Amino acid sequence: MVENKALYRRWRPQVFADLVGQNHVKQTILNAVKAGQPSHAYLFAGPRGTGKTSMARLLAKAVNCLDSKNGKPCGKCANCTALVEGRMMDVIEIDAASHTGVDDVRNLIEKVNFSPSVGKYKVYVIDEVHMLSKNAFNALLKTLEEPPAHAIFVLATTEVHKLLPTVVSRCQYFDFHYLSHEEVAEQLKKIAAQEKIEISDEALQIIVNNSEGSMRDALSILEQAISFSDGKIDQHILKDLLGIVDVKLVEELTQAVLDKNALKAVTLINEIYFKGFDINQLGKVWLNYLREILMIKLGNDDLVQRSQDEKKIMQMQAQKISVNALVNLLQSLVGSMNSYKVASLPQLALELVVAKSCYSEAPSTSVKNQPLANELKNDPPTQTPVPPVVTITPLKKTLLTVAKLAEVKTKLMESIGVASPSVGAVLKTSQMEVKDNKLQIKVPSQFLKETLDKPHNRILLAQCLVQAGVEGVEVECVVEATPNTINEVAGVFDIM
Repeated sequence: MVENKALYRRWRPQVFADLVGQNHVKQTILNAVKAGQPSHAYLFAGPRGTGKTSMARLLAKAVNCLDSKNGKPCGKCANCTALVEGRMMDVIEIDAASHTGVDDVRNLIEKVNFSPSVGKYKVYVIDEVHMLSKNAFNALLKTLEEPPAHAIFVLATTEVHKLLPTVVSRCQYFDFHYLSHEEVAEQLKKIAAQEKIEISDEALQIIVNNSEGSMRDALSILEQAISFSDGKIDQHILKDLLGIVDVKLVEELTQAVLDKNALKAVTLINEIYFKGFDINQLGKVWLNYLREILMIKLGNDDLVQRSQDEKKIMQMQAQKISVNALVNLLQSLVGSMNSYKVASLPQLALELVVAKSCYSEAPSTSVKNQPLANELKNDPPTQTPVPPVVTITPLKKTLLTVAKLAEVKTKLMESIGVASPSVGAVLKTSQMEVKDNKLQIKVPSQFLKETLDKPHNRILLAQCLVQAGVEGVEVECVVEATPNTINEVAGVFDIM
């Protein structure tokens, strides 16, 4: 019967060869153990899920193995078995997050001088060591500097910058790196085969992308997918499980921005939001998508982890935007990332990014898909061309009448309601009239007038008017009491 353990526990490395990645750490420690000269203190620093505590346990197993060969633990002797089962008295694991005080460290120091019970070394693994208090660090310093010959300290942390320099200087320091996509994918394939789970390449790629270089995170996602499925995992299961926005929607959103179609773009954003997707997740997915288009523009297609069909679409989109315009869009999107949680309307941050990009004063022009280095090559000197005669086409302007307003009002309200429910709610409490070929919107409060007068809402109204068939008409907002009840107006404030 399969052990009732989490997947990452069942697949915890038992020998050095099982540890994914971190070859620079493995080889150095293996050589030291083989020579019988392990360091008295190690510092393992790096992101979560990259193998720090696993390496610490392997080190403890290697130095205490009764039948090691070339520094490698046998995995079968009494000491190796005891460590795997968590009953090795000479290996002490401490969570610094829950043992932060100086008294905890002093208690540890008092026991350091006692000889090992069954092994050659007593190994102290202190996880998240940066959580120790300053006094606790000071108490630990002397022991780290001159520990007993039978003691080995392994300090693990995800935030090495919080450690005192004096602590770092007393340890042999190893930096653990994020795992590559290839390393994570290869290990997941191996595990899926052993667990007799069918997983598609697309689903595998989704897990790899969302694990962000952490093997433990990848195994956690895989375990969720196994529980969610019937033994067959495809991309649809992963998208439902993780709430991932379909790449087709992101492609469509990007294309709308490139086409300067703000109405379509904000409509897509709201459709995605009201389907229940996390707007923060949408922002991250779109940010990564635009970053990969930038990589294509810079001539580094190898960094784009996409299918051939998806990459082809991205290459076509890359031809329609300049590097400068793409950088501006990315910067605008990055700047909006902190606005999702604080905004009363989460989708507003992305709507502003769209409006800024679509209505920028210097619209992007179509450029060839070529590396930036080629774009910057000096062209041979040529004669200055004679500027062509520019013909200015008069702006179309619709004659707005009471009849015309009645004709388009329903369509206008529907468009605005989809693009921005909050603005739609404001308009439902207002009255629309025609005055001197202007669309006059009468609202019941100064607050609602200021809401409609905001630049992004003005842009939205203009776009929706064009969509309804009204062009070049000025919109004027005025405060005037309407027959709406106080409760109706209060409902608008709740939405805002």
